[in-house]
Amino acid sequence: MQNNQKIIAIFGAGGFIGKHLIRNLTKLGYRIKIATRNPYLKGYLKPLGNPGQIELFKTNIFNEEDVKNVLKNCDLAINLVGILYETRKQKFDHIHSHFPYLLSNLCNELGIKNLVHISALGVKEKHDSLYMKSKLEGEKNIQDTFKPSVILRPSVVFGPEDKFFNTFASLAQFSPVLPLVGGGKTKFAPIYVGDLAKAIVKALELNNSEPKIYELGGPENYSFKELMEILLREIKKKRFLIPIPFGFAKFQSYFLQMLPNPLLTPDQVELLKHHNIVSGDYPTLDDLGITGTPIESILSKYIYRFREGGQFG
Repeated sequence: MQNNQKIIAIFGAGGFIGKHLIRNLTKLGYRIKIATRNPYLKGYLKPLGNPGQIELFKTNIFNEEDVKNVLKNCDLAINLVGILYETRKQKFDHIHSHFPYLLSNLCNELGIKNLVHISALGVKEKHDSLYMKSKLEGEKNIQDTFKPSVILRPSVVFGPEDKFFNTFASLAQFSPVLPLVGGGKTKFAPIYVGDLAKAIVKALELNNSEPKIYELGGPENYSFKELMEILLREIKKKRFLIPIPFGFAKFQSYFLQMLPNPLLTPDQVELLKHHNIVSGDYPTLDDLGITGTPIESILSKYIYRFREGGQFG
């Protein structure tokens, strides 16, 4: 079967990862059905493919008929749906656990050949974070329900429009201080969004009869403090990096979580108590034949807008 005859259903495609992934898939000739709450606001996704290659479907992901409508006639499915913090309407449990259960059941029912699910690096039993507990529950729901599934666990994802470097670069524009929660010792293995998109494409091509899990990190591990130092070098700013004990950070987070885009939530403080790096217990990017891209080779290409004078700064 040629790729141009293969149809993929993507849930959560309107975000940062989705845009990079869709371009990779359309270049390979896949046809794409995108589930979205509001198709009228996601029109910017259509030019990522040829005319008629991308279709948008108004979808409530908790409505079985809506999800079925997107999956109908598809060969493959990708789940990118996820949230970093809870709101009144969106809860970790619903988004990360219940939806994967519904999706994997319907994939079984409709004969989907492969489901690629994006989870998170650092998922483990007995985690204190509600975010991680819900991610683990979602993984289990998929593994128990839909056998030919591939679960990808990326570390912090960076690239244009990322939530990580862009958020802290914005903060550095007006604040003389950048906080280091827990002393900034938490380690990450940042992965370039382009490498994650390649990994998803490779995962689609796997022909596995049992669920597979991959841990995806970039070529190097960095402490949070080191990442802030790299960022400040790139935007050519001097800022004080102030260590903040976990207890005090937790106290502050109760107020910061009330912002429209919370800078820090109590749950994120729990997350920062654990390293976010590849454990060595699962296959990695290398096993998918992908060489990780170093931060320095990408960061300067998009973070320059935070410098004095922009790209000429």
